Amino acid sequence: MESYDLDKWLIKFSNNPRDFWTIRDAVKGTQIFGGIGSGKSSGSGKSIAKAFLRNGFGGLVLCAKPDERKNWEEYARQTNRENDLIIFSEGSEYEFNPLQYEMTRSGKGAGEVFNLTNLFMEIYKMGNRFSGGGGGGESERYWDNALRRCINRMIQLLGLAEEEISIRNMRRLLSAAPLEHEVDGLAEMSEEEISNWGDSNYCMGCIIQAGNNLDEENEEAAEEFTLISDYFLREFATLPEKTRPTIVESFLGLAEPFTSGILRRHFAQSTNLYPEITFDGKIIILDFPVKEYLAAGVYAQGIFKLLWQQATERRNTKEYPLPIFLWVDESQLFLSDYDQIFQTTARSSRACTVFLSQNLSNYYVSIGGANPRPKADSLLGNLSTKIYHANNDAVTNEWAARTIGKSFMNITGVSVGDSQSASLNQQLHYQVEPREFTTLMSGGASNDNIVEGVITISGREWSDGKNYRKAKFKQD
Repeated sequence: MESYDLDKWLIKFSNNPRDFWTIRDAVKGTQIFGGIGSGKSSGSGKSIAKAFLRNGFGGLVLCAKPDERKNWEEYARQTNRENDLIIFSEGSEYEFNPLQYEMTRSGKGAGEVFNLTNLFMEIYKMGNRFSGGGGGGESERYWDNALRRCINRMIQLLGLAEEEISIRNMRRLLSAAPLEHEVDGLAEMSEEEISNWGDSNYCMGCIIQAGNNLDEENEEAAEEFTLISDYFLREFATLPEKTRPTIVESFLGLAEPFTSGILRRHFAQSTNLYPEITFDGKIIILDFPVKEYLAAGVYAQGIFKLLWQQATERRNTKEYPLPIFLWVDESQLFLSDYDQIFQTTARSSRACTVFLSQNLSNYYVSIGGANPRPKADSLLGNLSTKIYHANNDAVTNEWAARTIGKSFMNITGVSVGDSQSASLNQQLHYQVEPREFTTLMSGGASNDNIVEGVITISGREWSDGKNYRKAKFKQD
C-alpha cells in the first residue's frame, strides 16, 4: 500500500526547502482572497489544483460558475487525469439521495435520528443563507428548535411504522397531522372508527401501525412510541394558531425544492454515486453551477459537500492513505456551520480544503446574524495557508495586513533650520500596508500573464526570514 510523505512538496516558491508548499501545508487548509479579475482562480488557484492532480489526489469540486467544469476538465487533460473525472450533472446517470445514503452507509451512527435531523437543518440553513434570512437571534433559535423537534418526531414515527424515511413521506405525514378538534373525541372513538381514520389519514395510519409493531417487552421502544404519539396527538395538535403553521411552512419550504427539477431527479430517489469513491483517487465535479441553478445548485452541492466531509472524517487513513481535496470557488455561497468543525480534523483525515472568495466581507454577509465576525475568524483561523491577490476591499486588506503583522522599520528624517540634521528612528509599521494589496499584478497581457499574491502559512518563516512571501504565478 502506497504511503504518502506529508513533507513532499507540491509547489516550489524557490529552491530553498523553506519555500516549498507541501502536503503537510495543504492538509491544514487554504484560503485564497482576490477581487474580480485578480487572477486568484487562474493564478494560485490553478497552480494548486494542478499540483493536487499531478500527485494523484482524489477530490470534490463544487461549481459556482458555469465554466468551472471546463476548467477542471482542462486541468485533468494537462495532468493525465481525465479518466478519474466523474461529472455529476443534470442528465448524467448519477443519483445521490442523502437520506438513503445516511440510512444505509457503513460505520457507526448510520441511521441515527439525530444525524438525519441535522442533515435537514443544514438544508434549512442553506436556504436561509441563500435567501438572506437567518438573523440568529433568540426568536430564530426558538423556531429552529421547534422545527428540529418536529423533524425528529417525524423520522422516529416513520421508522417505528416501518415506512420509508423520505422527504415525500415526511411531507405527507406533516400535512395530515391531526388538528386539535380532531383529537378531542379520540378517547370516545371505537377501535373501528380509529382504524377507519387511519386508513384515510397518513399520519394517524403511521401512529396505528407503529403501535401494532411494538414489542411489548421492549420498554425503550414503548417509551419512544409514547413520546411520538403524545407529540402528534397532544403537543402538535394543540399548538397556538400562529405557531403550528410556521413550523409546517418551514418544513414544507425546505422540502419543496426536492419535489421537482434536478433535486427530485438526482437527490430524492436512489443512490449510485458515493462520496467515498474519492478516497480511491476519483474527482467528483458537482456540475450544478449556482449561477444557473440558483438555490437548487446551492442545495445540491451543499448537501453532497456536508456528507463528503463527514465521510472523510470517518475514513481509515491506513486503509485509504491517499490525500484528498475539497475545492470551493465562490466559497461564500456554500459556507455551513460544519466547515469550522471539519477543519479541526481535516489534517488527520488528510483532507485539503481550498476556499476561494473575493473578500472577507462576502463571508460576513453570508454568515449573517448580529455578529458574524467571530464565526468567520474562527473558520479562517483553521485555514493555515492564506493567499491574498489584488483587492479593493478595505476590510479584507486591513485584515490581511493585521494578520501578517507589524515590525520595526527604520524611518529617516531631515530637519531644516539654522543647521540641517538627519535622524534615523525605528517605528512599528505594517509589514505589508493595506494599500499594497490594491496594486498587486492581476495577470493579463498588460502584466505578461503574471499574477502576484502575498502568501502566509501559520508557523512558517520563509527563507528570507519573513513570515510572508510575495509570489508570482504564471497564467498558462
